[in-house]
This record gives sequence, structure tokens and C-alpha cells, in this order.
Amino acid sequence: MKKIILALVLSCSVWASTNHSAKVLETLNSGGYTYMKVADGKNSYWIAMTQRAVKVGDTIKFSEQGWMKNFHSKTLNRTFKNILFAGASTQETTHKPKQLKADKMESKYQEKGTLTIAEIFAHPEKYKGKLVTVKGEVTKVSNAIMKRNWLHLQDGSRFSNMNDLVFTSTKTLPSIGTVIYATGILVKEKDFGYGYFYPVIIENATFKR
Repeated sequence: MKKIILALVLSCSVWASTNHSAKVLETLNSGGYTYMKVADGKNSYWIAMTQRAVKVGDTIKFSEQGWMKNFHSKTLNRTFKNILFAGASTQETTHKPKQLKADKMESKYQEKGTLTIAEIFAHPEKYKGKLVTVKGEVTKVSNAIMKRNWLHLQDGSRFSNMNDLVFTSTKTLPSIGTVIYATGILVKEKDFGYGYFYPVIIENATFKR
């Protein structure tokens, strides 16, 4: 992983200013990334971005962050001869834009001493740097990415369509579908680089049922 990150850092100064618009030919999700084979003019090649909802036929805009040769994805058990790590994308589809749902500040899981996910997204500055606890259902887990385990939690509340809160931890993660108490430090505008940017994230988390 260190070698991959170093290679990407060295590549960024060369490629970061190059922008593309391409059509998605194939797509795979694994290990927190979306791998896409794209048609860019007369050329076709693979790109990798942090996981997102795309489908074959979509047009995706992206900037170059770094090319890798013979990159092996352990989660896919596949080696890509050449692959572009990309970021700063917008997607052009024939679908209507996602409509903003009404805010729902309450949660059936909320108890004394816990916060709702909606409350956290609505007032991140209020809780920045503080220890917070949320009770909710585990919707996704990813292990050993950038020396962290990643957990997504939902509690039925939402603010500005945001209803999924991410926690990072070195602890063993509970199973998807488990209702838990998740406690950690709220960090605002966390940028891990290479597309891993979170307006709000909870770090150093611990979990209990």
C-alpha cells in the first residue's frame, strides 16, 4: 500500500490537470472502489475511483490522479495491466437528478446520550472534535483499507438526503444488519486523498451491542 500511495503522489503532479469525459463500458465494485472500463474517444482503458453508483452506458467526467502498471486488486483477485486512479468526477445520465427528500431528524433508535445521524450532518461544527455516540444499523463494512476498518451506519434519520454515517476503527467490525452503539471522535472535512473525502466522519470508533 505504501508503494501504491507513493506512486500515486509522484504521478499527481504530472496528471492532475488532465480531464476526461468517457462512456462506461464495464463496471465492478470491490474493496471500497469502483473499477470501470471506459471508452474515451478511440481509446478504452480501466479507471478506479472510490465506490459510486454507475452503470454501463453512463458518461463520466474525471481527472487523472495517477497511472499504475500491473496493479493487482486483492479484493477482485485481478491484475490490471494499466489502470488510471481518477477523481473529481461528475456523471451525465439520462435520469432525472435525485430529488431532495424532506429532512427527518428523529430516529427510532435514539436514546439518552446518543445523537441521530441527521443531527450530526445538520450541526457538524457543534460536535467537531467531540466524542459522539450513534445507535443504528450497520449497512456496510470494509476491512483493512488504508490501515483502517470502515463501517457505515444508518438510523432512519436524514438531513439534506444524507443518511449514511461512516466510522473508521482498528477494532473488529460487527456484521451487516446488526444494531449497535458506535462511539468515536467527529472529524469535519476529512480528506484522505485520492477521492476519499468526507464532510463528516467518525474516527477511532468503538462498537457495542
